[in-house]
Amino acid sequence: MSLRELLKVNSREHLAIYALAALANLLLSIPQYLAVNTALELAVNPKGATASLIAQYGSSNGLVLDFLRSALIFQGVMAALVIGLVGAASSQRSWKWQYPLTGVFVSTYLAYHLGGKFLNALGWIGVLETSGVSVSNVYGDLFWFGLGTAICYLLGILVLRRSYNRLAEARDAHSRSY
Repeated sequence: MSLRELLKVNSREHLAIYALAALANLLLSIPQYLAVNTALELAVNPKGATASLIAQYGSSNGLVLDFLRSALIFQGVMAALVIGLVGAASSQRSWKWQYPLTGVFVSTYLAYHLGGKFLNALGWIGVLETSGVSVSNVYGDLFWFGLGTAICYLLGILVLRRSYNRLAEARDAHSRSY
């Protein structure tokens, strides 16, 4: 099958995987941003790259720049992985193991990134709690946005599976026509 035929079969699924990953990342970024912003208002000093951006640009601009930088890195890695899915699908002979393996890479990276982001948000909530701030609203936000993230992740896995099935059907139909 040509690349054009493959894109006709799976392009919607690949775009859906990318969009669901971006939405899941955004949903976890919101409670994380709220927790870090509240901590900064209490004069809690962050560490690492966030601290240098805040020192250079101020607390609100530095925090926004840190979240923007993090989101762009995530989007770049996800774009490369989704392009890897397209490349695995275009393999002539070994696509049956390359495509699922690349799908596992996509889902593993997404789970690792989202899990780390969730734990980071929990860490900031812990800092707020030890500072004497009522964190029930922040926990509630993290719960609901985390639930939305989990739904997006599961939908992404289902779309990956559907993409494989559509690719297999298209390949079988193509091989029968020759």
